[in-house]
Amino acid sequence: MRVLRYNGIVTSMDSAMTRYEAIGTEEGKIVFLGSSREGLAQSWDQTTDLGGAMVLPGFNDTHMHLLHYAMFRRNVPLFGVKTIDEVVDRCKARIQAERPDYLIGMGWNQETMEEGRLLTRADMDRISTDIPVCMLRTCIHIAACNSVMLERIRALKDVDPEVMALVDFEKGILRENAARLYMDVLPQADDAYVRQLITEGQRALNAAGITCVHSDDLMAIAGMDPIRLIGIFREMEADRALTVRVYEQCLVEPEDFERLKGVRSDPADRTSFFRTGPRKLLQDGSLGAKSAEMVDGYVDDRDNHGIPIYTEEELLRRVKAAHDAHMDVAVHAIGDLALKKVCDAVEGAEQANPWPDHRHGIVHAQTTTPALLDRMKALGLQAYIQPIFIDADMNIIAQRVGEEHAKDCYNWKAMEDLGLRVSGGSDCPVEPFDVLDNMRSAITRQNRAGDKTYLPEQALTVEQAVRLFTSDAAWPSRDEGVRGTLELGRQADLVVLDQDLFAIDPATFPQVKVLETVLNGITVYHA
Repeated sequence: MRVLRYNGIVTSMDSAMTRYEAIGTEEGKIVFLGSSREGLAQSWDQTTDLGGAMVLPGFNDTHMHLLHYAMFRRNVPLFGVKTIDEVVDRCKARIQAERPDYLIGMGWNQETMEEGRLLTRADMDRISTDIPVCMLRTCIHIAACNSVMLERIRALKDVDPEVMALVDFEKGILRENAARLYMDVLPQADDAYVRQLITEGQRALNAAGITCVHSDDLMAIAGMDPIRLIGIFREMEADRALTVRVYEQCLVEPEDFERLKGVRSDPADRTSFFRTGPRKLLQDGSLGAKSAEMVDGYVDDRDNHGIPIYTEEELLRRVKAAHDAHMDVAVHAIGDLALKKVCDAVEGAEQANPWPDHRHGIVHAQTTTPALLDRMKALGLQAYIQPIFIDADMNIIAQRVGEEHAKDCYNWKAMEDLGLRVSGGSDCPVEPFDVLDNMRSAITRQNRAGDKTYLPEQALTVEQAVRLFTSDAAWPSRDEGVRGTLELGRQADLVVLDQDLFAIDPATFPQVKVLETVLNGITVYHA
């Protein structure tokens, strides 16, 4: 079907930032760019007057958790809660309304709650002493459980003793890998449940103008084999049930990695809606949980250098296994010590077996130094950043790492100036996948209230911020030749906005409305 959208502000995001009035699509490709008059002179099956609306390449989120988002949305979201009583009341209300067999939730943050402390077993027992309860902190690196959940975790068999050691049974607090143990207690999910989660999640993504996500899903659902999950995504694509491109950041147990290699997408594939992407690894925790690996420890606890997920030898082994298979890696590293270890591992893998075309990357890359950024550049490492993180972290960063080191954190302009490849994500459900709010944060460096600014000298321009979620976001998946910009022959992934982002105050970006989202030439959302 030949479709022309005209009388708009079509911003291509090509290297020249070319603007047009009209854009035409056919069979999933962009076939016309030019003036409204030129466009209307041609033959089309459908024409749409944009009425001055802006058209951009469809938004990309290069690091999120689609299934986690949909799952917690179905259960108990705790984002923005101000008190422990509010957590308890919200959970009790859910139990009273639905009488579930278990209760999970996510989103609380002790840094923004009146009590200023972690949730505990005693708090969770106020919710229920009859069913298992687990509430994850916003970072997903800490969980609080009630007595029922803890006893069922204690009874689990074949749990790595090092993981079980991260469970504080007295206080009811689980840290890092132990925070996933609740999944072994929950009922095992079936295919239908997973399909429902994908469907619900992608519907919300489309409404936000998102046409592609890089998502970490393979270990998100209790009892779901990661290879089977890949199969479900592919079956949904075959059924034309996917309305968002999913580039899977493949987090799997080491014993599943060989199986993963056997079902990898063809590296040359640029058209499938579901593709396996890099091997996802985690090296440390979070600043909020004081588990990010820090060279100098934490201001109030210098002996605490965070919680490493892998030894340096284990990390090198896992990075090298992917590298040798010509599979990129995307490694979660928030602390500067974790970042150094990832650099060491990539350097070791590259020295042993050079692969000039790798696109290995650091997920988050929050706590850096100029020397570490230089090293990332030399090693060809990209950064998957989340600008919206500063909304919460600007309140704690100096408390965690000190005023001086805080100047090295979230240094996005320094990354851009150095020529690092940088793309934008939300880490949803840690933060909402609101691309426009994410852009606002990157440009203004302010919190949502607009009353606090963090390192304004590291602010990005409007163009740089938009590129984080469009043209620059196509590079990590090796798609820069087929999408991310509006050019003839490119995939017809578009978002239509009611205002021109280049003509308004960036602080007002969250007020801009998504009017239409188009994937491969097909409208998947219309306001």
